[in-house]
Amino acid sequence: MKKKIFSIITFLLASSLVFSVTTDLQIKSVEPGRLKFFPVTQDNKNYFFLQSIDNVTKIIIGDFTQPEKRIILITLDDDYKTIKSVTEYNPVTDELRDLEESSSSFFTTDVDRLKRDIINGSIYKNNYTDPMKSIDELKSVLERKDKKSIFSDVYGFSVKFADIDQRKKHSAIFSYGKTIKGYYLIFKTEFYRESFKSVRIPILKYSVYCKNTNDPVIKETVEDLFKLKSPTASKVK
Repeated sequence: MKKKIFSIITFLLASSLVFSVTTDLQIKSVEPGRLKFFPVTQDNKNYFFLQSIDNVTKIIIGDFTQPEKRIILITLDDDYKTIKSVTEYNPVTDELRDLEESSSSFFTTDVDRLKRDIINGSIYKNNYTDPMKSIDELKSVLERKDKKSIFSDVYGFSVKFADIDQRKKHSAIFSYGKTIKGYYLIFKTEFYRESFKSVRIPILKYSVYCKNTNDPVIKETVEDLFKLKSPTASKVK
């Protein structure tokens, strides 16, 4: 009995550690060496993640449906649209390599479109991924003017998206705004429903994590959200 309890506790601690490490990977600037710590999905689901921190924009692609599994890091130059570097990590061979372009079917040099596809959620349709909550869910809450789900701060807003079956539970949390250091935009999916009784936690909770950035696509998105609900701070105007 003691061994069984110990095993359960060990499993729970290990699971908690995995989620903690994954979250830490997403909220800190992703460097090439950290690709080795990104998760590899057991069911071969792909993932896409947009990060822009302190004016450095990066896109991470987990491509696991092809025979050669790979995690791709695209780092953009100071103009936010020119690819500065491409790094691929092969989790099977433990090989990390720098490339000019990736042969992944998800790779594109049209990075502005890729950024927008992650923000609007179209990338998560028909590409065998977790169905991440995106801009449409955020706008739906803002348009309803749901005071119980919208929380303001000095520079912007935090918005909670309620689960369709259990209104007291929030399946996604969003943040957007502008500080003196730049814009911020954060999309976090806590869970999604596979069926009426079954819920699942996405392999990467954040699809978008951007702060202190002047990336034009992020700026455009936040300014568009300000048309629905804008902060009153004079510094943001």
